Amino acid sequence: MDNPQTTVTFLGTSTVVPTARHDTASFMINGKYLVDTGWYAAIKMLEYGFNPMQLEYLFITHFHHDHYIGLPHLLFYLRMRRRERPDRPPLKIIGPAEDIEKVVELSRRFLQTDRFPDVECIPEIIPLNPGESYQEQAFQIDTCSTIHAVQGLCYKFTDSRSGGVFAFTGDTAYHPPIAEHIKGVPFLIHEASHGPENPKLDANTGHSGAPQAAAIAKAAGVDWLALIHCAEQSAQAALSAAQQIFPNTIFPDDGQTVALNADGVVSISA
Repeated sequence: MDNPQTTVTFLGTSTVVPTARHDTASFMINGKYLVDTGWYAAIKMLEYGFNPMQLEYLFITHFHHDHYIGLPHLLFYLRMRRRERPDRPPLKIIGPAEDIEKVVELSRRFLQTDRFPDVECIPEIIPLNPGESYQEQAFQIDTCSTIHAVQGLCYKFTDSRSGGVFAFTGDTAYHPPIAEHIKGVPFLIHEASHGPENPKLDANTGHSGAPQAAAIAKAAGVDWLALIHCAEQSAQAALSAAQQIFPNTIFPDDGQTVALNADGVVSISA
């Protein structure tokens, strides 16, 4: 491809409990990297034309249930379809060091791999602490901390092939150091659990309102902001509130794709 692009396709954008049509927050990068699993990311991948058997990496922002509950389903799918790609390497899972090994092991136990060894799917685990980076030939990720009830990572993703760069926060309270970490990144995906309102200053919720997400985007000098992890009934109000502070804000629908290259965001699908 003469002008390679980085693509981000949203599988889900909703909050903790999904509806029949919308999953909780998760998305695909370049058709082969998954960010969080939502409740049923493997099914959503199929719905939007992605083959889970092509999945190479899973990035987990933090280990609260709605962000990893689909992990046993995904591991089971990969094992049950193994004949399609018998030479497929293990799935690599990157996530917060405090919880990743425990949760992956619990996901495997949920599948009763000791009783049914044929369903065993052993991923490669890559723990990261905030501030640590990981690099391979196709991409680099750099992390910083978030403010949440469990250890979380804000990721900056750099695509070596296209030069595209973007960032995603996972769940977090308003945290100005995020803006410094992602300074000048063209595209930011930020949670907006509190919808159009910010939480009270003395509330320790570990979540943000849309105006706070917009403030981070403005301080970081990004080009575009996408709000996720917001209740569907509050999405339009959250979008309006954020746009008053940062006009280039979208609230993506499931299946919507944003494309980037070294120059920044080049397209946002309808």
